[in-house]
Amino acid sequence: MRKIFKHSIIRNKKNDVSALQSILDNKYGHSNSIEMKKSVDAQLNPIPWFTYPAIEFLSQFNYSDLEIFEWGSGNSSFYFAQKCKSIISVEINSEWFDLNNDYKLKNQTFILSNEENFDSEILNFNQKFDIIIIDSIKRSECANIALNKIKENGLIILDNSDRHPEICNSLRDNGYTEIDFHGFGPINNYTWTSSLFFKSFSLKPVNIQPVIPIGGGY
Repeated sequence: MRKIFKHSIIRNKKNDVSALQSILDNKYGHSNSIEMKKSVDAQLNPIPWFTYPAIEFLSQFNYSDLEIFEWGSGNSSFYFAQKCKSIISVEINSEWFDLNNDYKLKNQTFILSNEENFDSEILNFNQKFDIIIIDSIKRSECANIALNKIKENGLIILDNSDRHPEICNSLRDNGYTEIDFHGFGPINNYTWTSSLFFKSFSLKPVNIQPVIPIGGGY
């Protein structure tokens, strides 16, 4: 009897793992992202290279009147460009810049920079931004400058925040609330953390909130 029970548990575990793997690969599109080596969802739409929990949270909101600045460019640039009023993305890799710039939308601006000037490119714009994304080199320097270029009710997004506890501590010391989204994300076979920082947060949802999560339902 014990053997039968043990085999039943093993079989159930295998079924559970198979179901979980199917949600990750087919519902979130993880297998697509691995195959294409790009941050895409199950329908091959561009998504940020953030953790899936962070992407699901961000996907709930209406960005149509918002202006975004982004250190680092990629599929996050196109993801937000389809939703926001405008987005400016600074890139240091010339090949990546050329690839993105060739397909830019009307509300997108790509800037090719170098390591010396990378963090200060945002100072060339006489405005403050609704959202600032930090996801490339010189993250500490970018975070310090972001404090003076973000609107009072703006949102700062720091990816791979688990690798940069000193930046998180600095933002919290400046009065920002930190929300961490741990989990799997596109392409990678490990978990990491994407973090959101804000003082006041008043984004309106796109529709009914909360939505049914990816792979969920009843």
